[in-house]
Amino acid sequence: MSNKTLKKLSFFFANLKSQPMTIVLFVCASFSIVILFLMLFFVAREGALAFSKFGPDLLFGQQWNLEANVFGGLPLLYGSLMVTFGALLIAIPIGVSTAIFVSEVLPFYLRDPIKSIIELLASIPSVIYGFIGLLIIVPFISSFFDIPSGQTALTASIILSLMTIPTIVSVSGEIISAVPKSYKEAALGLGATKWEAIKTIVLPISKSGILASIMLGFGRAIGETIAVSMVAGNQAHLATSYLDSVYTIPAFIATHMGEAAVGSLEYSALFGLGLILLIITFIVNTLADSVVKRGVQHG
Repeated sequence: MSNKTLKKLSFFFANLKSQPMTIVLFVCASFSIVILFLMLFFVAREGALAFSKFGPDLLFGQQWNLEANVFGGLPLLYGSLMVTFGALLIAIPIGVSTAIFVSEVLPFYLRDPIKSIIELLASIPSVIYGFIGLLIIVPFISSFFDIPSGQTALTASIILSLMTIPTIVSVSGEIISAVPKSYKEAALGLGATKWEAIKTIVLPISKSGILASIMLGFGRAIGETIAVSMVAGNQAHLATSYLDSVYTIPAFIATHMGEAAVGSLEYSALFGLGLILLIITFIVNTLADSVVKRGVQHG
């Protein structure tokens, strides 16, 4: 740590003494960070046995055999990524188009009510999405594709896309709305149509924020548990089609953790999978934050 950084830290802590409210806020912020690191430490400690026993095979192994004490999470990671990317393929065009429509096309007096309704979708419990999937989408997929069961990766992707769209619409909408009005008026003044102004001015300026919203949607989708476990079929294998059933990491942990003996190798392996999921989510959220900051600096 450089002398300049140390001086800044010394100045910061010296100022804290004279500002009681700042001290309270500092303690609250520090508490949140400490909780995060304690969670990381706890999950890593519980998963350490599995990592030391299997190493990379915990991530890349293809078998999860309790009797043989062999635990490989590749089919689960594959299932998680498969349904997440499928969900994003559906959610990105719908979410970004909706954000553009709400922020740029919809009359001003209707924007807040419509945004509130869309954001309300994010507050619906995931088990409700699971019920909708079981009662409506699963029978439809089974009938439409003429397959025995509609509990497939495609069904899970559709449900996840419904849960991801509010995040993309909300974040993208805020970024698009933040584009200076004078820029759009200048484009319209030069003879551009409204769509040309959106395409050449609004979207290029807000692209980093839109990308960040997609990354946040990815983080939202890959960690979903209940709804996915109800409609994905829950079979741990490397699916070759979106019409196959899959098992995701969160769903697998939720269904197996209650049966695993505390301290056993299986118990540790489940925590190892949780740590892998946590790291993926952390990396994606960090990238999203970095993209937003870069967009602000270039904006």
